[in-house]
Amino acid sequence: MKLISHNFEKDTSGSVTLKAEDKEDLFTLYNLIQKRDEIRLKTFRNIKKEGKSKADKKLLTLTVSVEDMDFIPEDENMRIKGKTTTPTEDVPVDSYHSFEIDYQYPFTLKKDSWDAVSVEVLQTACNTDNKAEMGAVVLQEGVAHICLITQNMTMLKTKIEKPIPKKKRGDSKDHDKSLDKFITLTAETVIRDLNLDNLKAVVLASPGFLARNLYDKIFQIATSQNDKVLHSHKAKFVVTHSSTGYLQGLEEVLKNEEVQKKLSDTKFAKDVLILDEFFKRLNDDDCTAWYGPQECKKAVEMGAVKNLLITDSLFRSDDISKRQQYIELSDLVRSTGGDVNVFSSLHESGKQVDQVTGVAVILKYPVPDLDEEEEEEQ
Repeated sequence: MKLISHNFEKDTSGSVTLKAEDKEDLFTLYNLIQKRDEIRLKTFRNIKKEGKSKADKKLLTLTVSVEDMDFIPEDENMRIKGKTTTPTEDVPVDSYHSFEIDYQYPFTLKKDSWDAVSVEVLQTACNTDNKAEMGAVVLQEGVAHICLITQNMTMLKTKIEKPIPKKKRGDSKDHDKSLDKFITLTAETVIRDLNLDNLKAVVLASPGFLARNLYDKIFQIATSQNDKVLHSHKAKFVVTHSSTGYLQGLEEVLKNEEVQKKLSDTKFAKDVLILDEFFKRLNDDDCTAWYGPQECKKAVEMGAVKNLLITDSLFRSDDISKRQQYIELSDLVRSTGGDVNVFSSLHESGKQVDQVTGVAVILKYPVPDLDEEEEEEQ
């Protein structure tokens, strides 16, 4: 995200001028922009002049109060609908207008209050070090998924599918030839689609030896092309096993101890470990893992929370009081020495937290019966 200018302080009204640069920025804006915020931007609108039967499309600068938003990652599309708040020559005040945030024009976002979460989201987005964290390729015979994993989402860059004939008894030539073409195509696509300069690691995972074959092919190509830059990134590659070549294999791979050591400084990998620890404690039933708004609130107020696990969807709530409740909960955890782990709803780990109410805690020590009052009421 490019920060052009800003004029605000925490917990006060103010504005910031931004320019989205990629899909990750659009998702950040989806988390940042809320209903009743104002956006001022250049946008096209059909204007019908008196005496003309056909409307003309005109580029205008409008200020719109946000009423609805929609984000579709696959389409790189952040669509917003609202009412204009200031009149122009062509558009009166309180006119409905729909527009898309794109990569072409900067825009100004004004809020009545920049709360702690909004400020943190903005600061993180404008720090270029927080972009893509790692690349990943999960594959099996005939199918490969080349992904980019950021702190907010797993993006499928390319899916490769190629039919591989089965081995015949005593003759595997056709199979081996097709498999080699598939591995070569995947290797060439990895080299083309993943910018290794910006990645901390690249995980290659598959059942069997395909991931190792892909690794060998990538650096065979690097040698044949005398690509010294690609060779300089060799240490970033991690080859490991997965039970499937489909995207669900990523979660399994990131729990691997060897992979975790390599990826120890990436947010996504840390989230997977914390979530794994939460479910392990929950299954052990040792009273150090709880989920649910009331249970978590009690634990936080006791100062017993080691980790608060919360999804970004709760910070996007249209209910301002609900959003503020979780902001205050997060602040209280930090003030008592705990960590707040915000999970992206576009990662599989975030979806798992959403399935357990969107908020959970790992405690510093066992606390039994946090749900006792709820059970008595039932």
